[in-house]
Amino acid sequence: MKELKKQWKNGEFKGCYLFFGPEAYLIKNYEKALMEALLPPGSEIMNHDIFEEKRASEGAIMDAAETLPFLNEKRLITVRNSGFFQKGNTKEEGERLLDYFSQLPESVCILFIEEKAEKNSRLYKAMVKYGEAVEFKTPGEKELAIWIKKECEKNGTSIEGSVVQFFLQTVESNMESIEREMQKLLAYKGNQGNIEIGDIKEICTPSLEAKVFDLVRAVVEEKPEKAISIYHNLLLLKESPYMVLSLITRQFRLILLSSLLSGEGMPNSEISQRLEIRDFAVREYINQARRFSKEAWKMALKDCLKTDLDIKTGRVAEEAAVELLIMKYSCKALRSGE
Repeated sequence: MKELKKQWKNGEFKGCYLFFGPEAYLIKNYEKALMEALLPPGSEIMNHDIFEEKRASEGAIMDAAETLPFLNEKRLITVRNSGFFQKGNTKEEGERLLDYFSQLPESVCILFIEEKAEKNSRLYKAMVKYGEAVEFKTPGEKELAIWIKKECEKNGTSIEGSVVQFFLQTVESNMESIEREMQKLLAYKGNQGNIEIGDIKEICTPSLEAKVFDLVRAVVEEKPEKAISIYHNLLLLKESPYMVLSLITRQFRLILLSSLLSGEGMPNSEISQRLEIRDFAVREYINQARRFSKEAWKMALKDCLKTDLDIKTGRVAEEAAVELLIMKYSCKALRSGE
């Protein structure tokens, strides 16, 4: 992706681009960079067309592309959430673009921004052939650690690797949240020495996932008072008991899967990629898995699914049902039926 900005700086542009993926923050960053490279300040009004969802018809896009730029070399057409690249798209819309991509006027650049794109679709393949398709995912743990340390250096401070890990474990996993929480930390710390774990606890907003991560750790370590305290605090923050149950279920499943894959000899880095979780989470899950037998973890997942069904069918009150589940698996006596 970094090569794109170098190309644009050198005045090298493809006729069309597709930006897609879950990382809206990075997409916005590159969308802005492309616009600034193509359009001098003040020329956007006359040389930038934006189409969103229903307005993004192939006819409207092609008509705009045929319009000559005004006092500039290029026009930019931004098309958001057209759905042209998604699997199961029932529209015949987009079919004419297959041929049009190969004969785009040199005076235009079309940027498609989509949440998802089906890589086997004809239109996607045409985009790859005649333009460039870029998938924006959240960077991996190593890349994020390098970025965080560089941000600290630029601001006259530093951060240890273990503190970086704690930071990534605490905040939400998307780049927008990571960047926002990093700026809060830097503003709080100034240039006064290392950023410590205490600084993160003091100033950063923990994600719901991070709080449930701590809750599950307390369950696995058989600390019922701590686990219930975390749960009650989540309820005070108006978090949904059902959402908490969903995240507990997800973590139980990841703990079991991490353990099984590790037992098959798969390296942690591959487990991280397979399960789409951070490296530190894999290490934590494998350690947690050793606390219970595999049979106990399978039973825990079954209990999660049963609790889910009982809540959906109205057999139990969700707040109490989730609390009972937490109590059962944080107390050995209850778990073993003694």
